[in-house]
Amino acid sequence: MKCFVLAAFMLVSLASAENIFKINITPEEAQQYLNSAQLRGVNEIEYAPKTGENPLPEARNEKGEFVYMGRVIEHPEEYVEEHYDAHQYHGQDGLGQYVYGYKDWNQGKNEKRDEAGTVSGSYKYVQPHGRDFVAKYYADKTGFHVEDNRPAHLKLPATKTPAVLKAEEEHFRLWGELAAAAGHNPDPYAAEYQTGEGRYEPTEAETREYVHEEKPYVPGPEETGEPKGFFYAFDYNVPLLRNKAEREELEHLRSINNKDE
Repeated sequence: MKCFVLAAFMLVSLASAENIFKINITPEEAQQYLNSAQLRGVNEIEYAPKTGENPLPEARNEKGEFVYMGRVIEHPEEYVEEHYDAHQYHGQDGLGQYVYGYKDWNQGKNEKRDEAGTVSGSYKYVQPHGRDFVAKYYADKTGFHVEDNRPAHLKLPATKTPAVLKAEEEHFRLWGELAAAAGHNPDPYAAEYQTGEGRYEPTEAETREYVHEEKPYVPGPEETGEPKGFFYAFDYNVPLLRNKAEREELEHLRSINNKDE
């Protein structure tokens, strides 16, 4: 019952964006925080919420030029200062498990590692043309695997353009003519060209099927005593300089290019 109350309390705290800083805690307590963070949704990426905006604060250098954070602004009326409530969190249990993540105004990421050593996560960001790029991934003994939301035609294997095909055809035509003139086989793929010095021969190790082996953790000489964990989560204000016209254009692109998300 005590663990359930602790987990429920931490989940409420995380959901209410309360700042949390815990260090040198037991693996069991750390795991409660890690699980609470995961309950928020490792695969659910959010952008930082906008909390307000205001005209650029008045500031000028010795030349009388309008300055914002060290940058000279020629037309300050064309800009605004936006504010976002960014967030980040990170925790480890001292036994190999961890979670971490962050969210900013145009990007976010979450990742975790479980007790079996499997790493999984997701990330999202706003592309220049306004479409959200979203990827989910995991890495285990079988390797690294990732899925994303790119349109199907962008995931097709690379193909040669007409210009490349034409240049390739011309190259092999000339190569064949020169080889024939020298009394050699004009076929560049002939067997005699695939043997001898310079031919790549894979080693036995390279042809052997890969099997991932996770080496057991061995504490260093400075690591003594029982394992300890930590967890922190906090919000912070992010001021952002935005050009009004560029912001309007990006928002228009986002409304068009994210309709299928």
